[in-house]
Order: sequence, then structure tokens, then C-alpha cells
Amino acid sequence: MSRALRLLGSHWYVPAFAAMLAGCWLFARNATFMASGGEAALLIDLCLTAPLLYLLCYARRQPLRVSLIRALAIACGGIWLASWLIPAGQQHLLGQLAPWRWAGLGVVALFEVAILVAAIRIAFSATGTTSELTAATDAPEWVSRLMLWEARLWRGLWHWLSGHRP
Repeated sequence: MSRALRLLGSHWYVPAFAAMLAGCWLFARNATFMASGGEAALLIDLCLTAPLLYLLCYARRQPLRVSLIRALAIACGGIWLASWLIPAGQQHLLGQLAPWRWAGLGVVALFEVAILVAAIRIAFSATGTTSELTAATDAPEWVSRLMLWEARLWRGLWHWLSGHRP
């Protein structure tokens, strides 16, 4: 039980976000709330409060760049979630936010592609190490080991199929 409480204490964002999402869903079903500016309140919760809570929970444990990119992804996901939670007849602001969502996702995609290219370069190099891959991608060490193992598997298969021996 103490391990679960310790884990919950260090990752409190997950249950906080789940509770906030459940509250947003309940409020989106209330016609009185939605008639009095509820769409704006739900968008603030999903697009501002959720990323800020993420930053409060995780900004000290990871590099600021990583935290900000993930917070931007959460904000873009908040716009998407709002499009599903808010009834279609009440969606007045969401149409204006759609271009911002796509712009934010484009920025996130650029960072993800840069991370992917760095990971592929390290994984498929002959001298790539787990620590280099972990530092470049911010992935856990066991994921880096699996990535290196897979890269070696594909490189070996390619050499075997093409008749080249390393």
C-alpha cells in the first residue's frame, strides 16, 4: 500500500486529470451550465488547467523543453476532447480554436520527428549505446535497450538478405 501511495504522490496528475475530465463530462451534460458560458469554462479547464497541472506535477523531474512540448500536446488534446464532450449545438468557440489545434500539433510533430531521427541515427549506428539513446530521446533505459536490439536485428537481417556480412 505504501508503494501505491508513494507512486500516487509522485504522479498525482493522472488522477487529477481523470477527476477533471469526469467533471467536464458532467458539466457538459448540464444545459444550464452550458447556456451560461459553459463552453468557455470547459475549454479553459481542458486547454489551460490540464497543461498547467501537468507542468506543476512533472516540470521538476524532466527537462523544461520536454515538459513544455508535452503540455502543448495536452492543450491540443484538450481541444479535441472538448469537441467530443461539448454537445454540437453548444460548440461556438471550438470552431475558432481548430486552426490553433492543428498548429500546435504541427509543432509537436516537428519535435517528435526530430527525436525519431536522433533515435534512428543512434540506434542504427554501429557504436550506439543505451545511454546515448536514453539521453537523446528521454526514453526509459529499458526502452532504449529494446530499440537498440531491434535496430541490430533489422541491420543483421538486411546484411543476411543482401549477402553482406558485417
